[in-house]
Amino acid sequence: MRARRRPIHQRIARRLATRIEDAAPDAWQVDTDVDVLLDDDEVEPVEIAPDIVVYSAVHDVYERPIPAELVVLVAEVVSPSTKRKDRRTQPALYAEAGIRHYWRVETDQTAPAFAVYTYELDDATGAYVASGVHHDRIALAVPFDLDIELKAVRER
Repeated sequence: MRARRRPIHQRIARRLATRIEDAAPDAWQVDTDVDVLLDDDEVEPVEIAPDIVVYSAVHDVYERPIPAELVVLVAEVVSPSTKRKDRRTQPALYAEAGIRHYWRVETDQTAPAFAVYTYELDDATGAYVASGVHHDRIALAVPFDLDIELKAVRER
């Protein structure tokens, strides 16, 4: 069993997911804390439930898990108890599964300042490369046009 998340963790994830969903074209859907199948090995499949998942609208929302090949972006809100996992372990698994974009949200609990670190999968290495650090606003063209004011995400 995993420890329950703190309310501030859930609030940040929910607010950010809502803003991503508002910006997402109809081809994409956004959910929080849903299972993603990273490796469908028959003996030991690997499923993880990222804080935020952006995936193809072709996936039936009544079915679980979501296959990694339908996922374009995952985001993790870092908590004191998940720092190592969110910064090292899970990004490597997401990259290995071919998920194009990874965001790591550092909160005031885990870093000196609130920030969203964005990463994009490098096809040559199969690993994520940093594409930005966002403190006040995320304005990106990939995976689709986004312009998110972060103050509304982080303010209590």
